[in-house]
Amino acid sequence: MAEEPEKTWQWVTVDDYEKPAVPTTIKIKKWWKKFVRWITPEQEQEGEEEQSQVLELSFDTAAETLDDCFSDWLNDDDDSSLRWIIAPPHSGVEEAVQKWAEKHSLAEVSLPGRESLCDPDDSPMPDFSPKSDDNKPWIMPQLAHSFLRQTNGLRWVREFFAQVLSGEAGKGVIVCDSWAWAFLEKVWPVPVNQLWTLQGLDQNALERLGLARGDGRLRALAALSRGNAGVAAAYSDRYQRGSEKTFDTPALPSEINDATAFVCYALLLHRGMSKTQLVQVLPIVSGSQLEIQLQVLKQRGLIELEQELWYVTARGYPVVRDLLMSRGFWLDRF
Repeated sequence: MAEEPEKTWQWVTVDDYEKPAVPTTIKIKKWWKKFVRWITPEQEQEGEEEQSQVLELSFDTAAETLDDCFSDWLNDDDDSSLRWIIAPPHSGVEEAVQKWAEKHSLAEVSLPGRESLCDPDDSPMPDFSPKSDDNKPWIMPQLAHSFLRQTNGLRWVREFFAQVLSGEAGKGVIVCDSWAWAFLEKVWPVPVNQLWTLQGLDQNALERLGLARGDGRLRALAALSRGNAGVAAAYSDRYQRGSEKTFDTPALPSEINDATAFVCYALLLHRGMSKTQLVQVLPIVSGSQLEIQLQVLKQRGLIELEQELWYVTARGYPVVRDLLMSRGFWLDRF
C-alpha cells in the first residue's frame, strides 16, 4: 500500500509545535553580518519601492486540513468547549481560519472600537454576546485587537476571558496573535485547553510550496523564517540555485534606543496600531520621537502603513524579533 503523501499544512497543538533547526553555519553567518555592520560605515538601504513583490500564498488547503481537524468537535452538539488558535505574524493562520469560518458560517464576535478600550473605569463597556439565538458556534477573529496595554485598556479582554472560560458563551473559536497571547497569558493566568496552530514549515514543506531550491538554501530559508510561511514567502524570490549569498534582510537603524524597541514591541503585541493608539500606550515616547521612529523604521522596510495602521513587515519580522530578544523583551514562543 502506497504511503500517504506528507501534508504541507498541518494543524497541531501549541505544545507539539516545532521550529526548524538552525544550522551552525547560519548562526556564524548571522553573527558575522552583525559584526561587519558594527565596524563598517552604514550604507543606504534600498527604498521600499525598489523591493521585489512578496510571493502570494494560498491558504485554501490549510483551511481544508483545519476542517479535518475540527469537524468532529464542530458537529458535536453536546460539546460546548472552546478552540484557541494562536497565529504568529504573517504565518497564514488567521487567513486559513477565516476561510474555514466562512465555510461553516460561524457567527463573528464584534470587537469593541479600540478608541473605547481606554475609557474611564466607571464608563460602560461594549457588550460581549457571541451566542446567537440558535446557539451556533461563534468565532473571535483576533483577540489581539480587543485590548491596549494601558491602565484601562485591559477591561474588555478580562471580561471576555471571564465569560468564555466560565462556559457562559458556549462553543467558540478564539484566534489570537502569538505576541498578544504571550502577554495575555500573564494578564489572565488560567490555563486553557485545545490551543492550536499551524506546524512550522521545514525545508521539505518549503520545497513543496516552491519557495526555495537546493538543500542548503532550503535549510537557510527555514531557519530565517522559523518555519513561518509568510516570512518564507517574503524572501522566496531573493535567491538563486546554489547561491551562497546570505538573505538580504533589512538593516536596523544606525541609532537604536529604547523608543525603537518600544515601538516595535507595541506593534507586534497589538498586531498593528495607529499612531494615535501608539501615543496611548507609549506615553514615555514624545510625539516627535514617535514620528521619527515610524519614518526611520518604514524607510528601512521594517514596518509599513496599511489602512492607517502600522505593522511590522514580513521581511522585517526576523530582524525586529532579534532586536527585541537582544533587549530582553517578552517574546512569543514561535
